[in-house]
Amino acid sequence: MVQRIARAFIAAGFLGLMVVGLVACGGSPSSAGSSGAAGAPQKGGIMTVTYQGEPQYLDPAVDWEGNGWSMEHCMYNTLLTYSSGSGSDGTKLVPDIATAMPTVTNGGKTYTFRIRPGVKFAPPVNREVTAQDFKYSFERMMSPNTRPLPPGTQFYFSIVGAKEFNDGKATSIAGYKVIDKYTIEIDLKSPDATLLYALALPFADVVPKEWVQKWGTQFVRHPLGAGPYMLDHWTPGQEILLVRNPNYHDWRGHPDAWVDSIDIRLATNSTIALLRLKLGQNDLLGDYIAPSDYVAVTHDAVWSKQVVEKPAIAVDYLFMNAQMKPFDNLKVRQAVSWAINRTKLIKLISGAGSPLAQIFPAGLPGHVDGAAGQFYGYDPAKAKQLLAEGGYQNGFSTTLYSHNVEPWPRVAQSIQNDLAQIGIKADVKVLERATYWTLTTEPQKVPIGLQDWWQDFPDPSDFIAPLFTKGSAVSGGNDPSFWWDPQVERLLASTWSMSDSAQRLGVFDEIQRLIMAQAPGVPLYQPNVNTVFSQRLHGVYLHPVWIFDFLDYWIH
Repeated sequence: MVQRIARAFIAAGFLGLMVVGLVACGGSPSSAGSSGAAGAPQKGGIMTVTYQGEPQYLDPAVDWEGNGWSMEHCMYNTLLTYSSGSGSDGTKLVPDIATAMPTVTNGGKTYTFRIRPGVKFAPPVNREVTAQDFKYSFERMMSPNTRPLPPGTQFYFSIVGAKEFNDGKATSIAGYKVIDKYTIEIDLKSPDATLLYALALPFADVVPKEWVQKWGTQFVRHPLGAGPYMLDHWTPGQEILLVRNPNYHDWRGHPDAWVDSIDIRLATNSTIALLRLKLGQNDLLGDYIAPSDYVAVTHDAVWSKQVVEKPAIAVDYLFMNAQMKPFDNLKVRQAVSWAINRTKLIKLISGAGSPLAQIFPAGLPGHVDGAAGQFYGYDPAKAKQLLAEGGYQNGFSTTLYSHNVEPWPRVAQSIQNDLAQIGIKADVKVLERATYWTLTTEPQKVPIGLQDWWQDFPDPSDFIAPLFTKGSAVSGGNDPSFWWDPQVERLLASTWSMSDSAQRLGVFDEIQRLIMAQAPGVPLYQPNVNTVFSQRLHGVYLHPVWIFDFLDYWIH
């Protein structure tokens, strides 16, 4: 996901490779901050969270951004979900609205789910969730007529009829069946080891048809589900307030929703937010600790104990729009790939990350150790040579785009300087985050810019299908390079039903090499994810999927 995650190969060995342990900076390993001193969790209070920007959408069918997912996790439900906890604990699948894990028959091609009776949508809908609601929600997410266009459809094409429906050639998805009020059957064309993980993502959340129809395209700003919280109000650029859903009860068998409400303050500079946190005016930084504050906070005797940090299974990278000149020129893209000084970028972000010269980050199956020598490194002379071979011996001018959340504006300036060294004059244009993400989905708008991708679940397909395939390039998805290759498509399709993990990883190695040779993007670094929280907030950890699992935090 964009600061954010996808289709996992369900092999126990993969999970062990994927998850990186959570360590509190400046102290001993921790996954719960200062929760130990607070005693048992308790209900009540208002948790205040600050973000520099606001989510693009809060419609799970069309949102693929981490900030939105953290909030949607509070408001919606799926058949399955990810368990609480950091590290490998948070990658385990557990029933959500389903009563149990599905029954699997027909040689792994048929999944049958029973859903819980009595689960109700939040007010003002106030009615029971049924199997028909799941079918409606799934087909809405897969529909070519939904606006904005849903970005995650390609991960469900193993379902019988899903591709035909998405192509507008069928009026329903034949393989997604309502057997009775509480029973759903999903039929696959062939076994798909990633299906259950995909069904646990927000794309498959259940929504009420009548509420969606009431708001139309504005449903993205008027979310409503069956989860522990519901939207009280959303004041653009200022605040999103989530309050308890009175229809929710603890049907999953463990406590949820400790705080009474979650007050999300928007457009708050990280340094100012940190100051307010120290003054007791907010509880949690939704964005990273600003690089300018990082060293001071992580070495402070008091506040270092309130920091949680871990390497993210993620990549921050520079994309080039292969549909726009001059980045339709392979030599130009390769020149840019050799021009970037990654070591300088790591210093710029105060060491909160590691240089990365490949698509797959460390900890993800498929990561290649020592890939800098195999793919691209920092070589301005070679970059100039390639630029000349591409017909741009005198360089060219372009506009480099970024959103306004640190550290990206500074990262963009560093890249601007690197490009200048090889003759490329890049004006930097910084936009508000939601505006930026929308613009990057539009063809012929952004020639070159910054992008990030965070794992949805531990499989290399998650870093290929959303970013470098035809479906994502033409659907307004998460491929701002608008690049795809038929050979990559064929190889990726071959991996979905592979049961031999070694063979499967070999195919992904070939896929990565093909993409890196074509250079639609320049991997920059693998970021650390971190935050700092108030002394009254407890249970804080970083979830491998949701990032923040607000449902598990409490105030004391």
